Amino acid sequence: MTTRPKRFKLLLDEMLPRREKYPLLNNYHNVRHIVHDLKKEGVPDETLIKLAKELGRIVVTKNIKHLQGMGSKHKVDIIGVSELLAPEKLDNNIMTILRRRKFIKMAGRFTKITS
Repeated sequence: MTTRPKRFKLLLDEMLPRREKYPLLNNYHNVRHIVHDLKKEGVPDETLIKLAKELGRIVVTKNIKHLQGMGSKHKVDIIGVSELLAPEKLDNNIMTILRRRKFIKMAGRFTKITS
């Protein structure tokens, strides 16, 4: 008997392209963009983290330096991505991380994707 793959809730930061640029993530997980889906443009980092916690979402961001400490403080998981990665490559890399992820509960974990 095979187990169903876990589906995660993700929140894309405004520095990232629309969720339609990530077809694999969009098909397998519940992905929302802070600007295009939630209509919250220019929100401060602290507000983004609190919103992600309230909605139970993992934050995907390029703003690694500012959000890394806040994620652990508020128990929100963060996936930090490199500025240099194309959306197609990022789509595959995030899918790989989520497939290997054994835990669902948020604990302030930080994962960095560089290449």
